[in-house]
Amino acid sequence: MRKTKSTQLRPLTVVLIILVFVALFAAVVVVTQVLRTSASPSVADPDEPSIVSEEPSPEPLFPPEPVISEEPSHEPVSEPDPEPSPEPEAEDLPARIIDSPAARMRIAALSLDYEVRSMGADDTGTMLIAPALEVVSWFDRSAIPGNEGNAIFGAHNLWRGERSKIYNLDELEIGDELEIEYEDGTVLKFFLESVFVYELKTAPAHLIMETKGEPRLTLITCKPPFNTTTGTSDNRIVATFKEEGLFVFPDPPVEKFPPKEG
Repeated sequence: MRKTKSTQLRPLTVVLIILVFVALFAAVVVVTQVLRTSASPSVADPDEPSIVSEEPSPEPLFPPEPVISEEPSHEPVSEPDPEPSPEPEAEDLPARIIDSPAARMRIAALSLDYEVRSMGADDTGTMLIAPALEVVSWFDRSAIPGNEGNAIFGAHNLWRGERSKIYNLDELEIGDELEIEYEDGTVLKFFLESVFVYELKTAPAHLIMETKGEPRLTLITCKPPFNTTTGTSDNRIVATFKEEGLFVFPDPPVEKFPPKEG
C-alpha cells in the first residue's frame, strides 16, 4: 500500500506571504492618506513663521480709537490722548518784571499822596522808617510792587506831634484803591484785600514781613496808645493790597481785627 505525503508549507514560504500582505496593506493606507490630503485645505504649522497679509486689518490696532485710512499708513500709529493737553501753568509762563522803583503812593480814601523813599534795615534786621511825615518807606529787601513777592511799605502815623494821612489806615474799606507811581511814570492800581490791627507783642511778624510768595503789597503803620517804656505804639495796622486782576472781594468780608484764638 502506497503512503500519501502530507501537504505542509515550509516556514520561509509563510514568512514571505505575511510580508506581502503587510506591504499591500501599507500601500493601501498611504494611497488613502494622500487622497484625503489633496482633497482638504492645508493647515499651517503653528511652529512655522506666519506670513503677514499686506492688506490692512479691519481690527483697530490701538483701541478704543483706531486710526482709519483708505491706504495703509507708513507712519507709526500712536494712541491719541484721552484729553487735550493742559494749558501751561502760571508758574511756567514768563513773569512780568518791573525794574523801575516806586516814586509815589496815593490812597484817595485817605487823601494821601506821599513820596516813596527806599529804606533798609538796622543791625537787628528791623525795617527802618524815614524820619518824615509825608513819606512812605519801601523796604529795599522786599519786592518791587507788582513783581512776584511781597512789597513792604511803612510810615509813621505821627511825627513830631502831627498826624500823618495814614493815621486812619484801619478805616479803609475792602476794595479801596491804592496807586503806585514808578520813577518811569508807570502807574499801577492795587486794591485793599484785608486790614488787621495787631498787638505789637503778638503780631506774626514772620508772616507780615515775609518777602516771598504771590504778588502783594503790605502797608504798615503804628496805632496808639504810645508806650513810653518801649518807645513805640502798642499796636500795628497791617493792610494788604492786591493788584487789579488779582484782587477778589472776599466772601464773607474780612474783619479788620484778627480772629481771636480759643
